[in-house]
This record gives sequence, structure tokens and C-alpha cells, in this order.
Amino acid sequence: VRGMHMQNKQTERLTELQKLLTICPADVLTRSDLALLFEELDRPDEALSHWKTVLDFDPNNLKAREGVNRCRRPTGRPIQSQM
Repeated sequence: VRGMHMQNKQTERLTELQKLLTICPADVLTRSDLALLFEELDRPDEALSHWKTVLDFDPNNLKAREGVNRCRRPTGRPIQSQM
């Protein structure tokens, strides 16, 4: 029951943050909060998208740079042979 309550709170927060960004897309703090929430929800692709947008508005934002690094996944490409 507690996990379900937590999930409902996260969903409510997600909706709230998305509404705020509709009003002010350049709000870096709100976008950062949304990116962190997506990370908590194990949705790294969406988090990464928001972190990158934060960097578009504020290229020196350390929190966003760290977020991008956390959300990037290995490419899974095979190592090329050295022949």
C-alpha cells in the first residue's frame, strides 16, 4: 500500500511539473525537478531529454551535466578488432 501511495505522489508531481513547463518552458529549476523525477521513475530517456534542455538554457549547469552522465546508456557496440 505504501509503494502505491508513493507512486501516486510521483504521478501527481509529474503532472504538476509538466503543467508548469507548459506555462514556462525555460524554467530550469522546474525542468531539473522533472528530470530527477523521471530518473526516480526509471525513465532515463525522458530524464536525459530534460537534462539536455536544461543545458540548452544553461550550458554550465553542473546538476544537468551530472544528470546527462547518469542517464546515458552504453551504446552496446562491439569493440572493433585491431587488425
